[in-house]
Amino acid sequence: MPVHDLGYRKWSGVRADQFLRPLVIARGGISLILKRRWLRVLLVLAWLPVVLPALGIFAFEFSSTEPDMQRMIVSTVSGPLGRPDLGALILADPESARHEVWSTLILAYFRYPQLFAMVGLIGLIAPLLISYDLRTKAYLMYFSRPLSPTQYIVGKSAVIWFFLAVVATVPALLLYVMGVLLSPDLSVIAQTWDIPLRIVAASVVLVLPTTTLAVVYSSLTAESRYATFAWFATWAMGFVAYQFLTFTTAAMSGRRPPRRRRGPVNWEEYGVDLDRWRLLSPYHTLGKVEAWVFGLDTTAASVVPAIGVLAGITVIGFWIVHRRIVARLSV
Repeated sequence: MPVHDLGYRKWSGVRADQFLRPLVIARGGISLILKRRWLRVLLVLAWLPVVLPALGIFAFEFSSTEPDMQRMIVSTVSGPLGRPDLGALILADPESARHEVWSTLILAYFRYPQLFAMVGLIGLIAPLLISYDLRTKAYLMYFSRPLSPTQYIVGKSAVIWFFLAVVATVPALLLYVMGVLLSPDLSVIAQTWDIPLRIVAASVVLVLPTTTLAVVYSSLTAESRYATFAWFATWAMGFVAYQFLTFTTAAMSGRRPPRRRRGPVNWEEYGVDLDRWRLLSPYHTLGKVEAWVFGLDTTAASVVPAIGVLAGITVIGFWIVHRRIVARLSV
């Protein structure tokens, strides 16, 4: 019988487990992206800021015997990190301050250099994932296999999860390990055992909503440059809107805060409500929840709306992407 007369034949071979199928998509996406030299350079550069909190932990662990180190860590947490109360605690009782110092330094790592690295990294990777498949119709090849839209979305998202874990989660965990090794004895683990769990939780807070938002933009257009523009515009416009709406109150009040030798301005002395417009900015919303995860923000009532927004972005975003994929397959 000629080959073209055989018709459809059911696959009789062994199929991969349905929970492992997204890994095939993720592995292919990761290998293709790693072939880009500029991305490998970006990953190396994204690791460089880990030196700063590492120096902070080093200075704290040697502060009890080295006065210069003590002055350095106290100056850092009291000035740039805006925690003069923590600086006073370091001088009074370094042992009881260890957990909070480590958490503050690791949160600063998540909050500043790695959050900006995340925005740049996702902005360069995510638009290529689904937009490229839509433009080239490569999704038809994926769905010619026993693959569901959910597995396809998870596989594409896992590509971003992998790279974010490389530049955020892994360095933060290494910071914790370094802190344990620098400590005088292993009893420090009993004081800080929960920090690795908080690092993982903060990584989830960072990864899930940001990845979902980026994948949504990538699924809405076949032109990756539009998805890239929408991604960066969301972060830039949200940040500017928050700064403008929040601190306009201070400018219109006509009051001046007391002069300070060092440290950030206490905007509450202006009568500024820092939570009022926070949800407009993904950057500040993520920072609020991450600070709560690390136990450094105890105002649970103001954290709940931020958690709700991030959860809403994740759930609604997944629904939009799923709907877009199903609509393509229905044509």
